[in-house]
Amino acid sequence: RSVRLVNLPEKTTYGDIAGLIRGGSVYEFYITNGAATATITFVEVASAEAYFAHVRNNGLFLKNKRIGIRWLQRFQSLPGHHIHRIAQGATRNIVLRRCGPSHTEASLREDLEHIHNLQVVKIEFRGWDCHIGTNSVASAMYARTCMTSRLKYRTSRIEWDVDECAQPLSEMPSPPHQCAPRSAPPRQLRITTPNRFQVLASK
Repeated sequence: RSVRLVNLPEKTTYGDIAGLIRGGSVYEFYITNGAATATITFVEVASAEAYFAHVRNNGLFLKNKRIGIRWLQRFQSLPGHHIHRIAQGATRNIVLRRCGPSHTEASLREDLEHIHNLQVVKIEFRGWDCHIGTNSVASAMYARTCMTSRLKYRTSRIEWDVDECAQPLSEMPSPPHQCAPRSAPPRQLRITTPNRFQVLASK
């Protein structure tokens, strides 16, 4: 259920990687910057197999650079209590309903930065709701527990959010198209009509 993306461009972000994943809910993913790789673990083995086949058959590109894919050598089993929570709706993303005006992106990141291995992929405010994307179901579970216990979040309802990676493989980013050279417009032939009067004058 784990694959590794290789040959990543420099300064690849967690948001970039999340945008490359479709076909199934993700348990966790992380970037190894020194090796220019990203490891992705899907919740379902079948999702990983379908994703691997799709990338091999159709290619995967980031910032116009082709990305390779490999199977992770060791099989990763998910902890039983995580499987149970996932079955109840847990994902790597959470949403704060009725998010107060005191909650800002900076304050949320500050409240979450102490959580080990948690990477905040994105924070989006939509109306009164705040959507927080992370890189890990386990870290999101811990973050949700911490936020629920804090007084400043008592007025908000904290729920699990959808995982955009679970969209179908048909929603994968399209490979860049090679721009065909523009063909020059056909030259218009200049047709000259003979001057009949000039012929008569020469006689």
